[in-house]
Amino acid sequence: MRKVTWRGRNHLEFVADDIAPPSSVLAGEVLVRVSAAGICSTDIHIVEGKVQFAPPPLVLGHEFAGRVEACGPAITSVKPGDRVKCDSVVGCGRCAWCAQGSAQFCAQSSEFGITRDGAWAEWIVVPERNLHRLPESIPDDVAAILDPEVYGPLRKAGISPGDTVAVFGPGPAGLIATQIAHVLGAARVILCGTRAERLALGARLGADYTINTKDGDPVAAIRSLTGGRGVDVVFEAAGSEAAVLQSLEVLRPQGKAILYGVHGRRLREFPVDSIVLRDLVVYGALADRVGWEEMIDLVASGRLDLNSIITHRFPLECTPVACRLVRDRSQGAIKAVLEIARPGAAVTPAVQAAVAACK
Repeated sequence: MRKVTWRGRNHLEFVADDIAPPSSVLAGEVLVRVSAAGICSTDIHIVEGKVQFAPPPLVLGHEFAGRVEACGPAITSVKPGDRVKCDSVVGCGRCAWCAQGSAQFCAQSSEFGITRDGAWAEWIVVPERNLHRLPESIPDDVAAILDPEVYGPLRKAGISPGDTVAVFGPGPAGLIATQIAHVLGAARVILCGTRAERLALGARLGADYTINTKDGDPVAAIRSLTGGRGVDVVFEAAGSEAAVLQSLEVLRPQGKAILYGVHGRRLREFPVDSIVLRDLVVYGALADRVGWEEMIDLVASGRLDLNSIITHRFPLECTPVACRLVRDRSQGAIKAVLEIARPGAAVTPAVQAAVAACK
């Protein structure tokens, strides 16, 4: 089997061995041949040793899609040959948390590529309940990064028709949030960040205004755009203390903040009095693992463009190079996908030089 294993800080190892996929799978389980897998910032933080949820060695990869190869007894929702997207969060399926779609809080929960071996590999065995069938119209690379983790918190907070929404951080999550905000009824979306090329992509994906925070105070700019009122909802995906403080400051009284970025440390300050006195509502973004069918429909119908966010595609063999490119944000990298079902798959001219470095 071809796979990439994280073996410690900044150490990823690609191997191709003679281990075959299991000849049979247990009841309730499905054998999936992985077609494509995404690389996200969490993967990079694990590789670099900034966070650790399980000790190495570990096969990373929590964003993935593939094709069903074999089913255990009594499987009814999928069959061999079906293209599927897998929810990486695995709950017990029996507790109250799982019953309400909150498997992330299940006492027995685990996550592929985070606390158990994931999908930077050719094969993976997953619970039937974690699979969602895909239409042929959604390509493998797009399917790999499809997830309700941005849609969920925006829907939970609620966007009313005509709302103005600010998004801080034009990375993959912020670019998705920009589009979802309009889907949910926002009249105006203001995208803030420091990288001009990402802000330009955000404008193409529906941002009504973009603000480069290197050029001046985004709070003053947003106040000007809203006639001094402030925005109704803010989605903070930059993961910086400055972005959190600015996000809260640009809200109107009784506005809603969604904190999506993970910091890995305590903030030096947090404006509790401002939150209290302006009656703000602050949401954490670890939303329930629901909304898969809605997300699949949004992508299939073209209302949510994930393809434009994918800037680089690599064969599995070149995962270390792909991770360095994403970490350094070089060559305009926003989102990279590993094309696992195609050994030695060709890459675009833009990354051929980087691929050559890993040979």
